[in-house]
Amino acid sequence: SIFASLIVIIILSFITQIIVNDQKNSKNVLLNKIPSHDKEKIFGVKIRQENKKGEKFLIIAETLVESNSEDKKIFLENSLTTIEQNGIFTNISAGYAIISNDYDKFDFSDKVKITKKIKKFVLKTDSLSGAFQKGYYYTDDDVDIVSRNIRIKGKGLNVKKNGEYIKIKGKAKLNMNFIE
Repeated sequence: SIFASLIVIIILSFITQIIVNDQKNSKNVLLNKIPSHDKEKIFGVKIRQENKKGEKFLIIAETLVESNSEDKKIFLENSLTTIEQNGIFTNISAGYAIISNDYDKFDFSDKVKITKKIKKFVLKTDSLSGAFQKGYYYTDDDVDIVSRNIRIKGKGLNVKKNGEYIKIKGKAKLNMNFIE
């Protein structure tokens, strides 16, 4: 029985090690996509951009690496993106970000947070991907959404048309606080 319990302990330690390594590797997935042959890192970055619709973008990041490939991907570290659409400001912060397709497509990871103060909306998750112009984004990670007096915690998220359609993919927990 001692031999059997030692085998069980060894197997459990291997399983635990695999799980811990997977979690560490998943947080650095975006960093591994940075091509080593591209331009050097730029520190203390501020990018101002305006699209055809008049929506303004301000991206602030600790570091930036720009890809020399066709898609002109931009790799950001510790970024804060502010978007102004019709007087409504949206702030997006993330530990790592990849922006491509002329500032339309994005992949955020490592403590992603979206805030719309005027709508009292906050979304927190580990990763988020999508397209700015279509207002479409998704994740398979845990999400924590606060919108006015409603709080939703769930697994996975699908958003279309900048929030007109929101779907939690897995189980979700909804809390509502009624104000008297």
